[in-house]
Amino acid sequence: MYLLIDEKDRKYLVKGDKDMHTNYGVITADKLCDENVGTIIESHQGHKYRLIKPNILDYMEKAKRGPQAMTPKDCAIISTFSGLSPGSKVVEAGVGSGVLSMYLANLITPATLTSYEIREDFAKIAQGNFERFGINNVEIKMKNIYEGIDEKELDLISLDVPEPWRAIEPAKAALKIGGYISSYSPSIEQNKKFCDALGDSFTHDTLETIQRDWDMEVVRPFSRMIAHTGFITIARLVKR
Repeated sequence: MYLLIDEKDRKYLVKGDKDMHTNYGVITADKLCDENVGTIIESHQGHKYRLIKPNILDYMEKAKRGPQAMTPKDCAIISTFSGLSPGSKVVEAGVGSGVLSMYLANLITPATLTSYEIREDFAKIAQGNFERFGINNVEIKMKNIYEGIDEKELDLISLDVPEPWRAIEPAKAALKIGGYISSYSPSIEQNKKFCDALGDSFTHDTLETIQRDWDMEVVRPFSRMIAHTGFITIARLVKR
C-alpha cells in the first residue's frame, strides 16, 4: 500500500495494483511501486504527487468510520500512561471502527490484541479496516466484557463502553498486579462512577487532552483546535 500526497497536501491511500483515477488525472499502476517511493510522480495531466509508504497514523486517518472514533491524542495518552511496549498483553472492549485497536496492535506486535465487542455491525466495520490495512494481530471476540474476561495476567484493559464500572471486577481477576485499566467516556459522570467503583485496589488519574496547533507562518495558534473529545481515567491495580 502507498500514500500519495497532492499539491494541496491531500492524502490518498492506494494499493498500487491498478491505475488511480483522480480529479487531476490518471496515475498509472506502473508508477505506484517501491522504486518510486520518496519521489514525485505525475498524473497524465501533469499534476504532481509525492509517493511514500504509509504508517499506522495514516491508516487510522483513512479508516472507514461507523461509531465515533478515538483521536490520536487520546490513543497516545492511553498507551503512554499504561506503559505499553512490544509484547504487552492487552484486551480492549468496544472495538467501534477499530481505530484504537489498530493503534494498540501496532504498539504491542508481535503480541495479539483481543477486542471484546457485542455489536456485529461494529465488528464488521473494524474487521474490514484490519483487512484493508494488513493488521493481522487483532482478534475480535463477540462477548460482553461485563460477563468476564478470559485472558489473564494482562498489562492493560482498555474500555470504551457505556458502563465501564461494570468491568472492574472482571478486570481485577484478569490484570496482573501493576497492570492498568483505562476508561474513555464522553461524560464526566461516567468517569466519576467508574472512579468510585475502583475502591482501594487501584490508584488512578482522570484527565482530558486538548490539542492546539500553531500556524508558524504568523507564529500564532490556529483559532480552531481539537478540544474536548472525552474523559480518560487510567487506573493501576496495586492489590486484589
